[in-house]
Amino acid sequence: MNGFINIYKPSGMTSTAVVRSIKKKFNLKKVGHLGTLDPLACGVLGIAVGKATKMFDYFLEKKKTYRAIFSFGYETNTLDSTGEVVNKTKSIPSYHDVERAIISFIGKNNQIPPNFSAKHVDGVRAYDLARAGEQFELKPKEIEIYKFILLAQINNTDFECEIECSSGTYIRSIGRDLAYKLGSLATMVFLERTENGLFKLENARNFNDILSSDKLILTPINDLFGLFDNYVLDKEQYNHVINGRKVTIEKPFEKPTFLVFEDKILGVAKENVNYLRLKTNLI
Repeated sequence: MNGFINIYKPSGMTSTAVVRSIKKKFNLKKVGHLGTLDPLACGVLGIAVGKATKMFDYFLEKKKTYRAIFSFGYETNTLDSTGEVVNKTKSIPSYHDVERAIISFIGKNNQIPPNFSAKHVDGVRAYDLARAGEQFELKPKEIEIYKFILLAQINNTDFECEIECSSGTYIRSIGRDLAYKLGSLATMVFLERTENGLFKLENARNFNDILSSDKLILTPINDLFGLFDNYVLDKEQYNHVINGRKVTIEKPFEKPTFLVFEDKILGVAKENVNYLRLKTNLI
């Protein structure tokens, strides 16, 4: 079996646990997720099966869209509602304050990840150091926010937002930084991923429904045609590619490119200035 599953992950469950459950239920050998969701978060989680697991690296740079709720007035050590409250404030911004402030976040920014994150510090996960009470600093990382919209003010302290951002962006950190900009404190209390490349909320399947089914329905790898560039090989080029030889091209590609022969994906190209060869074999 080769292909993808677009799962709606429930809150309170790790992405690894979702993969483990699917693997056990359908007796699969190769299964992996395409972009972790924290246990608190719900929403779309792409699962790859069989040869589709080779596509992991090509999903790392995909845009992601989230719906988040930030609660102002306090901050936890994890920057979300699963942590312990470490600071409080009576300074709560207004709807218009938040609406104006989020504009400055659109574009490229240097973001400091949360201490409770999977980042490595001298070979150790940051969350392990944080749980042990160790003092450390994480280096800022450049991220990009493409869209940041204030959807609603739910009550006096809670604000719902929609954020479209680059891979590697921590929504918890956005809440922290937004609050600091407004002279306040905030904690993320809800997070839903609504889009991750090919995987969108409208075609996600409920995790429990999948587990209760007797048959696993996969989205074929060919459905990624529109997500990447495609280079159609003729018969001579096809023979070169499957035998590990390079094929001359006129100009390099701007993004990952499928090598296609007779409407079937052979794999992803490894290209140079004037030639390509098969990098990721999906045959």
